[in-house]
Amino acid sequence: MTIRKSIHVKHDHNAAFRLFTAGIGSWWPLGEGLSFGGDRAREIFIEGWVGGRFFERFSDGEEFVVGKVTAYEPPARVAFTWRQPDWETDTEVEVRSAPEARGTRVTLEHRGWEALGAGGGKPRGNYDGGWDLALSRYAA
Repeated sequence: MTIRKSIHVKHDHNAAFRLFTAGIGSWWPLGEGLSFGGDRAREIFIEGWVGGRFFERFSDGEEFVVGKVTAYEPPARVAFTWRQPDWETDTEVEVRSAPEARGTRVTLEHRGWEALGAGGGKPRGNYDGGWDLALSRYAA
């Protein structure tokens, strides 16, 4: 049930990693529905260390922690947990990158859907399209 996506970006390896992590707020499509804050969506962050937060900050200052950083290995890999408010357990997102033909190949895996039980297939389907949108904005 793992979601796998791969995309080529026209940034060097270090820049591609920085954009995905420290620069996530510049490209993540919060206003296009990829937010837990809905209309209150304002900012999104990945803290650059193991144990750091992956979180949204809403326009009223409230924060929602989507997950925790479980691996931070610039410029090759970042991984973090992911949990919706109504889930009883985490899923995991891992992003790997490698230099490739005047740019960088970025590969994303979102796994652990089976831990959500019988209902894990439905959100997985929604996230499959959501990652397409997110990665298209990242590449742009």
